Amino acid sequence: MKGKRIFLRDGSQVLIRPVAQGDAALLAEGFSRLSVESRWLRFLTGKPELSQAELRYFTEIDHHDHEAIAALDYLDGRALGIARYIRHREDPEAAELAITVIDDWQGRGLGTELLTDLTDRARHEGIRRFTALIAADNEAALGLLEDTSTDAQVTHHDQGSVEYDIPLAPVGLGGELHALLRDLGRRQLKPPRSIRDILAVVIPDRFAPGADE
Repeated sequence: MKGKRIFLRDGSQVLIRPVAQGDAALLAEGFSRLSVESRWLRFLTGKPELSQAELRYFTEIDHHDHEAIAALDYLDGRALGIARYIRHREDPEAAELAITVIDDWQGRGLGTELLTDLTDRARHEGIRRFTALIAADNEAALGLLEDTSTDAQVTHHDQGSVEYDIPLAPVGLGGELHALLRDLGRRQLKPPRSIRDILAVVIPDRFAPGADE
């Protein structure tokens, strides 16, 4: 299987990869394992199944204006979740964000992993901020925003939903430092002993061991 293998905090192995054109059946099967509540929280309406037109729309994407990152069970290849952005036509530096994780895999940190990978893709495609329309009682999604973005702002709310504007870290030094701090938070890197250790990761050509000072 092509993609990136990651380990969640409970030790589960997951494959993260972009959604491909041939993933319609995979998406439909994953959707069938969502609870009625999870479907409502994702689409803000009752939805018993995805139509063929919706499956085509969600899988036949250009990976620029429309990107989707899938999480698959590393052992059996079944779909576990998807993070997606769709660029706003009226504002090419903004995109609508949506994340779905099947019920059995919620609460393991998978949503954070999907959001992190999607954010990296969005930044490199020129997107500077996400917008997200979230059900007001979607505690998991609201918690995910709080955990991953200190700059998210509420732009609109009513009794049933809340709309957010979420600035993204810029490409370049700021983005690399953001990624470094993210990986430290996941305990995937040893804690740096000095500012030079941080710079060696952010600007390796200049500060890596052996580089001229």
